[in-house]
Amino acid sequence: MTTLSNKELEIIEKLVVKYGNIVVFDMIFEIVGKNKSKQEIKNFVTNLVRKGWFVRIKKGTFVISDISSRGTTELSQLAIAQIINNDSYVSLEAALQYYGLFDQYLKVITSIGKKRTYNKKFSNWIFKYIKAKKNLLNFHKEYNIDGRLVKVALKEQAILDFLIYRRTVNNIDLVIEKLETYKNDFDLRRFIEISKKCTVTVVRTLGFIFDLVGINSDELYNSVKKNKNHSFMTSGAEVFNAKWRIYTDKHFKNNYGAKQ
Repeated sequence: MTTLSNKELEIIEKLVVKYGNIVVFDMIFEIVGKNKSKQEIKNFVTNLVRKGWFVRIKKGTFVISDISSRGTTELSQLAIAQIINNDSYVSLEAALQYYGLFDQYLKVITSIGKKRTYNKKFSNWIFKYIKAKKNLLNFHKEYNIDGRLVKVALKEQAILDFLIYRRTVNNIDLVIEKLETYKNDFDLRRFIEISKKCTVTVVRTLGFIFDLVGINSDELYNSVKKNKNHSFMTSGAEVFNAKWRIYTDKHFKNNYGAKQ
């Protein structure tokens, strides 16, 4: 086990007292002392990363490890996602999990943000960032998680994000399951409000799902009924739904045919 020198321990204690367990290079520079060169401080930081006392989240940002979990971090995945990209909000499975609507272990945490689409690996997790569609960055709420403000999609936005960014058969099945199981936990008015910012295809898909799970879809239908073009729910869609003017996958006819 690699131990700390008295000086290293003193510096770490001062950092935790003044800044908490998340620090950036400038904070370390201030505590270590301005009589040191930046290169000396970089070497100091590199040494503590190597020893496992600093865990690098992104360039210049570190978590100070607990003694019991040296080399790892017990910081929430959602807090880490926000640290990596503050101009984003946590969504999809991770957001549903935060609200108690998804109970599987997640190795991929997906956020929606202003920047490009990219992945970042940290510890045993992959943090995925998807560039947001225009006008769809406002439907989230900030929560205090591990002492940090984290933007999490509203439940309704998390559901719609599946239909906007990951509209596959499996993900639509997941949406159907969540709406059917937790129907009373969702706000219909909020679905309507957010859907006004979405494409016709997304609205048609949501309306089709609402019909399957027994949620009133009249307002959604009224918003798209004058559009005589047709949409494709998924890349392999081939079964036409006349009400919504959308081609759906045969999977839905085979598994939910009685409800359509």
